Amino acid sequence: MAINLKDLAAGFIFVAIGAFFAGDALLTLRLGSTLNMGPGYFPVLLGALLIAFGVAIALSGLGRKGEPFGPVSLRGFGLVMAAIVFFGLTVRGLGFVPALFGTVLMSSLASRQVSLKLAILVSVGLTTFATLVFVGALGLPYPLLGHWLS
Repeated sequence: MAINLKDLAAGFIFVAIGAFFAGDALLTLRLGSTLNMGPGYFPVLLGALLIAFGVAIALSGLGRKGEPFGPVSLRGFGLVMAAIVFFGLTVRGLGFVPALFGTVLMSSLASRQVSLKLAILVSVGLTTFATLVFVGALGLPYPLLGHWLS
């Protein structure tokens, strides 16, 4: 029987991450009910959804011939990891807007097919959208500009 190892590995990773977060939420947070959700309700729901996706992906890899993994883009991997670290280190000091803009810009440039102009446009668009949703619509108390820029 043919097995696609990429799909099997991806499915396993989804199941492992979903099980970890759902299990942690079940053990440490109050679950509540559908009408009175506790702090653990949403993480358990997302963890279960991630597990279901992982099982579906793994099962789709059974009976299909595998493909070679191919080369890994070190530039892409490095820029995406650096973007995550950048956001974590600068969101309080720079504020939500500049930290998110820099994060999206770095992540966009991870692909060699994206020009600098397109990366800047995507960064402006995503930063504007996220600011409108999280700060404007949801009212989350993120400072738009941090104390480093004041």
